[in-house]
Amino acid sequence: MLKFQETAKHVAAARLHPACSGAVVARRYSFVRKLGSGSFGNVYLVSDRRAKQGEELKVLKEISVGGLKPDETVEANLEAELLSRLEHPAILKFHTSFLEQDSFCIVTEYCEGGDLDSKIQEYKESGKIFPQRQILDWFIQLLLGVSYMHERRILHRDLKAKNIFMKNNLLKIGDFGVSCLLLGSCDLATTFTGTPYYMSPEALKHQGYNTKSDIWSLGCVLYEMCCLRHAFTGHSFLSVVLKIVEGATPALPAPYPSQLNSLLCSMLNKNPALRPAAADILQMPYIEEQLKVDLAVQDKALGWQKGAAPISVQRKVHLQTLQELSEVQKMTPRERMRLRKVNAADEKAKKLKQLTEEKYQEKIKRRQELRTQSCQQLSPGALQAVQHQPSEDIQSQGSLCAVNSSLPSEIPEDPETAEEYYKAEFDSCSEGSEEEEEDVEASQSLSKAEQQV
Repeated sequence: MLKFQETAKHVAAARLHPACSGAVVARRYSFVRKLGSGSFGNVYLVSDRRAKQGEELKVLKEISVGGLKPDETVEANLEAELLSRLEHPAILKFHTSFLEQDSFCIVTEYCEGGDLDSKIQEYKESGKIFPQRQILDWFIQLLLGVSYMHERRILHRDLKAKNIFMKNNLLKIGDFGVSCLLLGSCDLATTFTGTPYYMSPEALKHQGYNTKSDIWSLGCVLYEMCCLRHAFTGHSFLSVVLKIVEGATPALPAPYPSQLNSLLCSMLNKNPALRPAAADILQMPYIEEQLKVDLAVQDKALGWQKGAAPISVQRKVHLQTLQELSEVQKMTPRERMRLRKVNAADEKAKKLKQLTEEKYQEKIKRRQELRTQSCQQLSPGALQAVQHQPSEDIQSQGSLCAVNSSLPSEIPEDPETAEEYYKAEFDSCSEGSEEEEEDVEASQSLSKAEQQV
């Protein structure tokens, strides 16, 4: 039996099975309804009791641990680990994961727009097509998400329309159930997983695959958005495989520009080494021009009102990030590790500097408060007493001069004597003495002010 056909056979029934909506799991998530079935279990729409208003709806994916093989259990844990480390607008947001009875549960954000495959089928049945501007917007969003994953050495390995979700007209990549974390820049995975319609020639021939295999799958998704059908079709599995491995590269119909068709052909090149990386595609003149056009249209439509400026800044930051990303990808693993360490050290130094500045400002503020309190506590009677005691002040000043004259003018040569000398010096510079001197100065200044009045 073929791998992609027997996937459903291994799906074990999860033990949660909420009998009705309202059942609660983990004393937090209330079941609303069942959304469908994934690679290893069921998917439910749940309501989070602890979430903020308007953010209650989430998706809970349950995986029956008892029915999984050891390697499949590892894959479920790996999916949760990968999602927890990915934070990007084009990637499904991970909330938490936990074990409930014999089920491993993963909670992610809810995309009310459904998946891209359903949207494609909806347009196909109604006889409509996606506007070219919309296709390019979605394609660039997916490119940004794939580039983000690949820069972190993560392969998706099952990128298809069903695993791309829609929320507020934005696409989000999800279902990392067969993702692979690369251990080297040129690592090749060899497991036969994924949907055949989106699988690359090297994966079908068991030659392994790397990031360029995700680029092939993304090219298939691009063709499907443009033509509302699979790039490679057939009546049987073997016919699909033959078209992918030996067939001609499909071309886009006439309404689409030649630049987009050339890009698609490069992504569907039989040789993975000749396929462009996601970061390289984002730097192509045609894609960069589309980004600029999209930015200009948004700026004109919003008239630089509230919200327009942040969008513009975000787009510019994307372009700068892509340029920096291309430079990083040219580095060796050792150079990347050194760069990460330098960046981490710079970030730590920046935080320490900020903390020091905050502490310094707090200390200044505290001293000002102490001075204000000492001034407010002085009564008129105390001021008069201070005014009538000039002789005592002179005597105290004389005693201070005597003390100062009694101190040695030079540092003693004897170690023990020098240690006592330093100890006395440090004790005289304590914070308490400074505060006392400040209080005396404040009282003296107030007495002078009273005399002038």
